[in-house]
Amino acid sequence: MEDKELIERCQRGDAAGFSQIYSLYGKNALGTAYLISGHKGIAEDIVQEAFIQCFLCIKKLQAPEAFDVWFYKILLRTGRRMVKKHNQVISVGDRNIEDFSAESGSDSGLHKSETRMEVRNALDKLSLPLKTVAILYYYNDMTVEEIAKVLGCFSGTVKSRLHNARKKLYGELNGVFYDNQEEGFNIL
Repeated sequence: MEDKELIERCQRGDAAGFSQIYSLYGKNALGTAYLISGHKGIAEDIVQEAFIQCFLCIKKLQAPEAFDVWFYKILLRTGRRMVKKHNQVISVGDRNIEDFSAESGSDSGLHKSETRMEVRNALDKLSLPLKTVAILYYYNDMTVEEIAKVLGCFSGTVKSRLHNARKKLYGELNGVFYDNQEEGFNIL
């Protein structure tokens, strides 16, 4: 079934359709929320709140084909609000580095886990606007135009933020990956 039809079913009050939406978007939403917050518990709260808002407001969505942009606006707005709230309570040094994907016990799985942790740490050093653009572009495969719609800014602004994020991430990760390659660690 096409996403547009699924959204239209949800707008008519079909609870099973909303369950399908959760199945389609839940995992990416959780990953995005985790990358924004850095805490599994906060990420779960963000996703839960975003889906509640989605459920309550989906009837107001005028363009069902734009659901993903609309949903990520809700997710990011909720994420920013909850991270700000929790940062006042939780110290930044109390990070819980937990992965949502199943890791194998092999050395390859260990290296991938280490790589993910290094990337997360580098992402955490970015300002929120740069971090948000990088997460939407690389982890959610959104286009520059889609990100501009989600953030309510111009495509040029997204391109600039993406460029700056890449430069900063390269500066943070270049030494890490170069050192690991000398030890036989392949990042690809």
